Amino acid sequence: MHRLIAVWFALSVCLVSSAMAFVVEGPRKSTGNAIEDLKRASRWAMTTGSLVETGQRGLGGGLEYSVDSSICTINFVDDSDCDDAKRMISQALARWGDGHPVLRFTDVTGRISPAFPLAVLGETDQGAEIDFYASTAMEFPNFRNALMNGYTIFYDRPIDYVTLSNNERSTLVRDRIESADVRVNKERCYYIDESFEMMRPECVHFPTLIFHEIGHALGLGHPEEKPSLNIDADDIPYNPMPINCMAASEGLKISRNVAGSAVMVRRNVHAPGLWRRGLNYDDVAGRDALYPHCGIEVKPRFSQLWGSFARSAMGDVGVSKGADTQEIAQQLALRDCSATGQQCGVVQVFNGCVAYAMAKEDVFNAQSAFDARYWGIATAQDPVAARVNAVRECNLERGVGNACRVHTEFCAFDE
Repeated sequence: MHRLIAVWFALSVCLVSSAMAFVVEGPRKSTGNAIEDLKRASRWAMTTGSLVETGQRGLGGGLEYSVDSSICTINFVDDSDCDDAKRMISQALARWGDGHPVLRFTDVTGRISPAFPLAVLGETDQGAEIDFYASTAMEFPNFRNALMNGYTIFYDRPIDYVTLSNNERSTLVRDRIESADVRVNKERCYYIDESFEMMRPECVHFPTLIFHEIGHALGLGHPEEKPSLNIDADDIPYNPMPINCMAASEGLKISRNVAGSAVMVRRNVHAPGLWRRGLNYDDVAGRDALYPHCGIEVKPRFSQLWGSFARSAMGDVGVSKGADTQEIAQQLALRDCSATGQQCGVVQVFNGCVAYAMAKEDVFNAQSAFDARYWGIATAQDPVAARVNAVRECNLERGVGNACRVHTEFCAFDE
């Protein structure tokens, strides 16, 4: 039976993100409408048994994965070893399943040997449901591009219907994913210890790369590459996207607005930023739209990173972002402020986005200097909301409408 091959890859070059929300890969032939494509997109099916126990490929028993011994030959510059690599693969998989009662992952390394179906013609052993490899360019020609870090291929099979993760039968979904192969370019260098980001910037953060590639194995694509197929519930990036557990496409629309913090955006897959941030609301929405379930636990996003904003009485500011704790974020912001100002104090510590607005000396001239006496600050997961609220607070303080402008804005998860 014909098997479709869907190919996804991650480069280390920085690409400009032109759109966000989420994008699904499939169906085999696009309808030209993103919402209709979502209804028909390739995905793993719900099964009653597992691959190990009953030979069934699908979500039953968790998606079973196997780590090939080639992963142990990766060049880790931070002295990480095979056990560390396997641990990070396990953690990356767990993040994608976090809060989802059906989307789970089971390690069958040593019980099912990885197999690469492309290597043999006809019906062959497909290995585990998700196999992890490391390959050279000689072994895997796609790695002849020296900047390519990873490459994921999933295989789907045409079928009359698919049982979705909410146990509803869909006759629109006609392509059932049966296996996926995640390959890492063995000719590149890698690290797990995040301190090596500055020490060895030419190398790749292994957990971030694996985190990104797993999204492809589930059926998600690169949003920045297909702006006409981006899906959201509104035109505001960063905010939660509600997914109807029994009608996943309900209330969704095409959206081109930018939000570059998602795991599935490939422009920074080689550095630790995506790993530190974790899944954002768009990543989770894409997951839940492909794998709907009424028992999904809604969890806050961006809680892994903290930012802080400090200010002096004279209006000097200090900022910090990407900190692991509130305390570290505050210390860094105070240090930044004290480098140019005196008697600095922390005004806000947050894990979303912040905007700081100040009044203009001449309220009728937007080009005039800022007046440090009148200011406002606001935080929100959505940077647009933070900006609007900060300006509103500043105008109330100044007592004159349209007197204030945004002076500083950033998000805790910004690079």
